[in-house]
Amino acid sequence: MSCEEADLSHSIHTISDFEYWWSLPGDWVEPPNERRGGWSGVVRAEVNGRILYIKRQLNHLYRNLRHPFGHPTVSREWHYLCALESLGIPAPRPVFHQARRTRGGVEAVLATEALDGYRAMSEFGSLPTEQRVLLARKLGTLLGRLHRARLQHSCLYDKHVMIRPNGEGELDVALLDLEKMRPRLTRNRAARHDLSQLRRRQSLLDDQDWRVLMEAHARQIDSV
Repeated sequence: MSCEEADLSHSIHTISDFEYWWSLPGDWVEPPNERRGGWSGVVRAEVNGRILYIKRQLNHLYRNLRHPFGHPTVSREWHYLCALESLGIPAPRPVFHQARRTRGGVEAVLATEALDGYRAMSEFGSLPTEQRVLLARKLGTLLGRLHRARLQHSCLYDKHVMIRPNGEGELDVALLDLEKMRPRLTRNRAARHDLSQLRRRQSLLDDQDWRVLMEAHARQIDSV
């Protein structure tokens, strides 16, 4: 399923067969990695002229009070991709998600559209001052919107912040890897964790840039 099953404007969204996505040939960009008592991997494939990333999992589960016996981590990721879409926060667009139980365990798949033209923040060795300020302001606003919804990314490293020049002198920013996203009781708890984590894990923005980010974040998180 996609976030809006009624939206079939693109032919990709009409492909709703689990077996199709489970067996679609492609290049492994993340070979199956054994963890959580199962495995998870990502294939890059072309469908109807579009590049997609297809995450496939077997018994790759997380557990909480709601799912004491386990639930696929891609199901959580799909849920939050849809949540970010509703909040207007750029992230990979989900195309298909489904899980099924087999003799071998729980199989799950999540297909998302590629973020065309984006590069990870970690890949930028440097940027001109003006672009760093633009990035800081845009990223601070985006994260403020996320935290205002009391959502915590939980794995906010620079490799999960995607950047794309948009040709109008601005930068587009998107978030990646939502497998560990979680709700928090307050906005400040969500913000404190993510901002502290990103501050330690990035080297592109200097102290002055970070102040710009925090000011933009504060304006957004405190808005009604």
